[in-house]
Amino acid sequence: MIGNKSKTPRLPATTRYEFLEPIGTGGMGTVFRALDRRTKMPVAIKVLKFKISENPTLHQRLAREFRAASDLEHPNIVRALAIQHDGEMSYLVYELVEGGSVGDRIEENGRVPEDVAIRIITQICQALQYAHARHVVHRDVKPDNILLRTDGICKLTDFGLAKDYSADDQELTRVASGLGTPHFMAPEQFASAKTADARCDIYSLGATLYNLVTGHLPFDAKFALAMMTKKEKLDLPAAKSLVPNLSDRIDTAIRAAVHPNPDRRPPTCLDFFKLLTGRSRMKGGPVVTPAPIKSSLASAEDRRNSARFPLQIGTCGIIDSDVHRGGGAQDLWPLVMSDVSTTGIGVLLARRFEPGTALSIELALGKDNKPRRLPVHVVRVQQERAGHWVHGCSFDVPLTEEQLKVILKDA
Repeated sequence: MIGNKSKTPRLPATTRYEFLEPIGTGGMGTVFRALDRRTKMPVAIKVLKFKISENPTLHQRLAREFRAASDLEHPNIVRALAIQHDGEMSYLVYELVEGGSVGDRIEENGRVPEDVAIRIITQICQALQYAHARHVVHRDVKPDNILLRTDGICKLTDFGLAKDYSADDQELTRVASGLGTPHFMAPEQFASAKTADARCDIYSLGATLYNLVTGHLPFDAKFALAMMTKKEKLDLPAAKSLVPNLSDRIDTAIRAAVHPNPDRRPPTCLDFFKLLTGRSRMKGGPVVTPAPIKSSLASAEDRRNSARFPLQIGTCGIIDSDVHRGGGAQDLWPLVMSDVSTTGIGVLLARRFEPGTALSIELALGKDNKPRRLPVHVVRVQQERAGHWVHGCSFDVPLTEEQLKVILKDA
């Protein structure tokens, strides 16, 4: 979204918004910092480069971008506030996110450390999982479309190519067929964006992660045909070969996400998240039970009599929809377990839930290794780093010692 700042376009006629300096350009137009005179709040406004009469399809796409983004209320998605036109020019009003894009950061400073990359991808995983559950596929996930706030919170933007499965978008999708950004785009999207589903976003997540941890563009080639051939043959240097100190799980997650066959990719963003954050143990290696710890969450309100053990396992949490909305579909949130005991669990999550919130956490507890959802209540919350909080939770029904051993075996 941030790019070459060349010729300034004509500004729309409006009395509500005061346009300030341009802060980025893209294929559709220019983004300006602006002031909403009515609310006195700073906003970002995307102004299309063509008049409605010159390119009506582009204006239809802007309307679709607003429809997709405005329906998604999520802490890791940039909020679309309004769409306006003055008879000739269309423009879209967004919340202003200070800090620039992840693409800017890579261009200026090169690759980012592994823990920072995982922190970024974790948040975008949550945004996409939320969007996919509401039948919206982004179709243009890339570093330039991930905005990084100064406090470390990431927000996904630019839903201009988003596909809404619940809408009749066939004609506009036909016109937009193949659109996207080649380095980060799934192979099937080259042929037709019309059939692209959530797995194309997972592909783009893997390609974005590769760019983050290596500083190199994935599948780089001078010509589109050569790039497509590399994608189909999975001709991509392992991230670990470029940055030897990367963990094996980074390579595993990337290779799985960018597989040319969509059926061989992780089926959901949660599955990709588990690959990325799960701790693997070498086959044949000794099984070592972690030593008990004293959790920083221990307090008068959150005191466990049972011993706590450290963990680092990717899993998923499920918001109890009956508590929050009185019915409806559940929301899935990736998380990392930080510690566990028979009576409670500490989980790292890229959003905050208030004490007393009822959640359900998916854990493998039996010999069959099948996941089970256990009801918990949030007891205490502590910010761990930018955009992430550790939640101390108590099990509604305590674990047995045998169940605890199953969890610790894969810790």
